[in-house]
Amino acid sequence: MSAPTAGQIRLSDPSELIAAIPHLLGFHPHDSVVLLALHGRRLGLTLRADLVDNDEAPLLAEQLLLPIARQRPTGVALVVIGGDSTPDGDPPHRTLVDALDEVLTGSGLPVIHAAWTAQTVRGAPWRCYDDPRCAGAVADPTTSLLAAVTVAAGAVTFRSREEMVELMAQEDSAALQRRAMLLDAADAEHPLSTRLVGQRLAQLKELHRAAAAGDLALSDSTVAEVASALCDHRVRDACLPWCSGPEAAAAERLWLALVRATPAPERAEPAALLALAAYIRGDGALAGVALDAALHACPQHSLSGLLRAALDGGLPPALLRSVAADAAAALQRPRRRSTKRRSRQQR
Repeated sequence: MSAPTAGQIRLSDPSELIAAIPHLLGFHPHDSVVLLALHGRRLGLTLRADLVDNDEAPLLAEQLLLPIARQRPTGVALVVIGGDSTPDGDPPHRTLVDALDEVLTGSGLPVIHAAWTAQTVRGAPWRCYDDPRCAGAVADPTTSLLAAVTVAAGAVTFRSREEMVELMAQEDSAALQRRAMLLDAADAEHPLSTRLVGQRLAQLKELHRAAAAGDLALSDSTVAEVASALCDHRVRDACLPWCSGPEAAAAERLWLALVRATPAPERAEPAALLALAAYIRGDGALAGVALDAALHACPQHSLSGLLRAALDGGLPPALLRSVAADAAAALQRPRRRSTKRRSRQQR
């Protein structure tokens, strides 16, 4: 994720850099390694991965190289979060840091700074890997420049990734079972007629307006109708442009509500749209969580698979914004309609 005020962070101060990480990721990471692409004095892409055992360190380094290298940074900052320093004060996970340094530097991406901290909270100890005198306590993340920008933008910094996952927790099983039965009936209408495509798209536009006004309400029948309709590429592709620009915030609220309300496998459709909106906004963490939900609901979901490849490969959000616009424009061209109806189990 790229932050608007990233250029104002003093990269020479590890405390301030560490305090910015929760706002760059959208949550406070635990037992993680974080790589920050540097473009001169400006921060670019931020990547996070779980800590691994020493023998897995070279493989993880190779996996993280591609998305970082695609950004063409002038250097990389590296922060390890979690674990305890050794009795003589040496920071932990040095084998992982050495592996990352070797792979990145060997590819022309010098590691400008490498630091360790126990946590990304105020007062947590931090220490540099290359200078034993370089140490201190983490600044207060809630008073950082990025914290102010995050609040002003209406975004939330979660206490953990697990809390972000909980945001998408589904409604009670009884409601999901009722909607699954209605979805079976709605799916019988596929392939949708041109008239029904127009009706369902109008219905989604009304829900989008309600989400913008803070007045969104979803009945069982509404969920079944629009979730089934989103399985038609004509309806879904018409909604793609909502995922960027001034309509994006309301679209995210709508997609999140549908993710919580829709049973599998149709849940994959709003989850993929939520992932796209989050990705374009620069929130890679939320996009990743939404894609996990989509692919769990439907492992072969094509749009989610493409977005996962884009996220893992570090493709710039602007490129996804262009893809969304192109998909909507393609609706103006005549396309063959499939007459084959897929079951809920096949989707």
